[in-house]
Amino acid sequence: MSAYTRGERHALQSIGQRFAIATSDQASQLRYDAIRTLLNQVREALHMDVVFVSEFVDGQRLFRCVDAAEGEGGAVVEGNSDPLAQSYCLRVVDGRLPQAIPDAMASPEALALPATRAVGIGAHLSVPIVLRTGQVFGTLCCFSHQAHPALGSADAAALSAIAELIAAGIDARGALRDTLWLRAPDARASRPPASR
Repeated sequence: MSAYTRGERHALQSIGQRFAIATSDQASQLRYDAIRTLLNQVREALHMDVVFVSEFVDGQRLFRCVDAAEGEGGAVVEGNSDPLAQSYCLRVVDGRLPQAIPDAMASPEALALPATRAVGIGAHLSVPIVLRTGQVFGTLCCFSHQAHPALGSADAAALSAIAELIAAGIDARGALRDTLWLRAPDARASRPPASR
């Protein structure tokens, strides 16, 4: 059973199609705006509080693009990072956690992560962003402070389709990868070296 209706699933597919069109333009700010819009629409369609694109770099999880509901306390802030080893993201990628977690408080593996209680994660949905080379760039994740009992594999499949579009944008001459550092005027100064 899916956490959203057939109409909402169609809306996610439509969001993905609009994203693919918007990111075909070579203007970086337009691509960044398209990513932000995409994340906002995904968050709203899935009834989540936070959605983000992360990148895995040197044992860190970097938050490259974030959309959060109004009033969110800033647990996930664009440009910040935290240890990858303590993240849901790594555990989803390596299979220790499922992609869809309807109730994190009912999962022993999720409860072992400090963020579950500290951030107040109820439902969590995460999928890898896999580049054409097979490299895992990072993840597309979202979470809610409330449990979503109907969250399941159909939701993960829909989010995976969006992650594939993001990966295609990153693969396209690195254009989207460059775009993800446009979060603030000083972002390029803290950008990691391009030799990854």
